[in-house]
Amino acid sequence: MSPFTKASWREAPLLMMLCLGVLILPVSNSLGQVPLYLASVMWMVQVLTGRLKGVRSTWIFAGGFMLLIVISLFTAVHPELGLDKLNRLLIFPLTGAVTAACLAGKDTVKRLAMLCSYLVAGVCLMGLYDLVRFPMEIRDGVRFEDIGDMASPQVYMVGLMFWLGLLSAKPVQRSRFFWWALPILVAGLLAHQKRGVWLAALISVFLWAVWSRRWKTLLVLVCLAGLSVTLPFVQTRLNRLREVIQPTHGGRMVLWTQVAPRMFEKYPWGMGYNGSTYEDFREVLPREYHLEPRLRHLHNNLLQIRLELGWAGVIWWSLWMLLIAVKAFKPASEELKPMQAAVAFGFLGLIVNGMVEYNFGNTDVMKLYLILFGMVDVFSVANSPRFPLALYAFPPYKHQQFRQCGTEASIEQTP
Repeated sequence: MSPFTKASWREAPLLMMLCLGVLILPVSNSLGQVPLYLASVMWMVQVLTGRLKGVRSTWIFAGGFMLLIVISLFTAVHPELGLDKLNRLLIFPLTGAVTAACLAGKDTVKRLAMLCSYLVAGVCLMGLYDLVRFPMEIRDGVRFEDIGDMASPQVYMVGLMFWLGLLSAKPVQRSRFFWWALPILVAGLLAHQKRGVWLAALISVFLWAVWSRRWKTLLVLVCLAGLSVTLPFVQTRLNRLREVIQPTHGGRMVLWTQVAPRMFEKYPWGMGYNGSTYEDFREVLPREYHLEPRLRHLHNNLLQIRLELGWAGVIWWSLWMLLIAVKAFKPASEELKPMQAAVAFGFLGLIVNGMVEYNFGNTDVMKLYLILFGMVDVFSVANSPRFPLALYAFPPYKHQQFRQCGTEASIEQTP
């Protein structure tokens, strides 16, 4: 199926909308999010009209987290900052849309692979764009290390994990451009020069290879990593790591060891969603400590959520992520195992990088999280026939039930 044919839109409109969104999203967030928002609305309409059910455990935690965000605004120190980002809550139904789109037919593996393929294709388009954009910005006087951003390398990392999943999945048809994706993904990941993402990607790929017993693939990737270390800009970034971890640097170490404890003491119940500013940090930090300009969050998911939503928020979010992790690594059927491993370790990569970045507070990366959550629910539903279902089909069925697990599942219609 392709999102560019009328037949595909008639057969699987929700899946086509998602594929179109993930294809465009890496290149243009403003354009790519339009199909994703529409897919979320389509799913919500089906839920509200009683044609679908959401995966209960997921929506208990997602709904609870959204409720904590809204409640925090009533006592926020800077409520206008939280209100400015409240539109992020509108994208949360994306999780249900992904689950429903992949479970709407008997070909669950193919639908998952299709969604992953289009995201990888979108990331490769972003890579080609970066390979043109970076030299032009360097020519205009921008330093190489200042060109990259925080979100893009995480998109490359998830794209790389999806590529590895497609490499292992059977039967999945691969185009002749499939093998060209690997150097583009690796080059893009390196070019943005984010050491935290490099480490997260190394951990995810290594654990994926061990988990999947893909020893030859691991050897190739180890060789690529060794070759990457020889690049001058990679060596420069790694050598500067010693400076960054010094308390006098004014970066993460000051945030974690000096700013965070003082902010927690001042705001024990949290200061509101998206509510911290550089001025707030500078106010509690003694003058003898340097703080890099424009830092307005703590560069750590747990610490920042604790600062914004208090202990209730960080405990709730931690339990939510723990639930996702348990479902992601739960044994799957043979047909689903390759894609499940890719999704699980892609999620792990984001969590690891979230130790040095507040990536759950970035709109682009949050969409990745929600897509991964939806895929995790696909495995959970497909492996448990009695699990609450989240299905989507046209015409809508009055009653839908999985008879078997995995790709052999069949849907029964009751008039």
